[in-house]
Amino acid sequence: MNLLQQLTAKRIGPDILVTHWLLHFKFGQKVILKKLSRCGKNVWLRPNCILVDMDSIEIGDNVVIRPGTQIYANTSAKAKVIIENNVLIAPNVVINVDNHNYKNPDMPIIFQGITSKSITIKEGAWIGVNAVILSGVSTIGKNSVVAAGAVVTKDVPDRCVVGGVPAKIISMIRRG
Repeated sequence: MNLLQQLTAKRIGPDILVTHWLLHFKFGQKVILKKLSRCGKNVWLRPNCILVDMDSIEIGDNVVIRPGTQIYANTSAKAKVIIENNVLIAPNVVINVDNHNYKNPDMPIIFQGITSKSITIKEGAWIGVNAVILSGVSTIGKNSVVAAGAVVTKDVPDRCVVGGVPAKIISMIRRG
């Protein structure tokens, strides 16, 4: 892949050396962030993160995406990843809008297609290290916490802490 192809690709990651290198510098961040469908102010993508189908990823203001995080949207299926304002995403988080179909036991799964569904991470959420948010989850609630190592398979309500495999509500976050 030549330099122009790397700069115009709909994805970034450590395997695309130019984009990986650009994430180390403020001016490079600006170049990369323009690939997003929408990008707010004060957004930081740390090196070694992977974003696929960036034209279907929206990021609000004051968002940090730590190293090793992987975000997979799907432009052809119109499945977006929307990250609202003031969201923290720890290292090595995986967010994926796609799931392989596997209803036909006589056919290899690779030939059965995929199902895609958009995911929204609401304002003020915190996604802990090594958490996985799977396809089928449409919302991570406002001011909620996804604990480290959690595997989220269902929507998360506002103001709660979820953890475990599969993730379950551990506690509610109360005012005052």
